[in-house]
Amino acid sequence: MSIKICIFSACAVMLLGTETLAQNMLILQRGSNQKTRITFEVGESITYLQREIGYYITDNIREITPEYIELSENVLSLHQLEAIDIRLKDERNRTLKNLTLLPAAGAVLLLTAETINSLYADGRLSYNNVSLGIAGGLVGASLIMSQVRYKKFRLRGRNKIQVITREEWENIQ
Repeated sequence: MSIKICIFSACAVMLLGTETLAQNMLILQRGSNQKTRITFEVGESITYLQREIGYYITDNIREITPEYIELSENVLSLHQLEAIDIRLKDERNRTLKNLTLLPAAGAVLLLTAETINSLYADGRLSYNNVSLGIAGGLVGASLIMSQVRYKKFRLRGRNKIQVITREEWENIQ
């Protein structure tokens, strides 16, 4: 009896494993640059703007086919998509977020050095106007850089959306 259970469970695992290997992926790409590819898989959340509706909708992907995307509460044709929100999905945003911390950290380091130097040299807190200007400029640069992020992937011009299988994806890379 236990041999039958083991064989049945092995077959079930193999069937489930082949199903996950055969799942399709949704790829967003600008032009022919493969470095800027953004992929969505079954089970992930996607925020999209539909052509007929004027607001963004967030939904979970259940199935991806070359003709349509089945979501938990909607079925979309690829031609119905106007834009996709990529704030959390695009890896370049993490790099930009880390770069915005550099000027802010530089400002903190400069003000800390000024504080230590003034306490050691004068015995009291005093700041140089030039140091305060530089620290303010660094904080301002950090705030400006924090607003520069990739927010939307609009499906027009060189931007394209395509569906490929997991096997095709592994052959491409």
